[in-house]
Amino acid sequence: MKEDESLQSFRSSLDANYDWPCQFPFKFIVPKAHSQTVLDLFADDPVKANESSSGRFIAYTMEMHMHSCDEVIAIYQRVAQVPGVISL
Repeated sequence: MKEDESLQSFRSSLDANYDWPCQFPFKFIVPKAHSQTVLDLFADDPVKANESSSGRFIAYTMEMHMHSCDEVIAIYQRVAQVPGVISL
């Protein structure tokens, strides 16, 4: 139940702050060992990568054309399946 409320709150926030369709910014911090898994999810989109000073993590930033909050949520849900990912 709590997860449904959080998801609904996130959906409402997206709709309040974005006019669909639009360019939506994504940023993920990924353990280096799982970086290729995340890159494979965004194979057709330009991705900026920035390695952490320790070399253990890579921050990926991308802007994608999204048609709705549901598309944004679907991407976050796909990336959440990768172990150790932090979504910003």
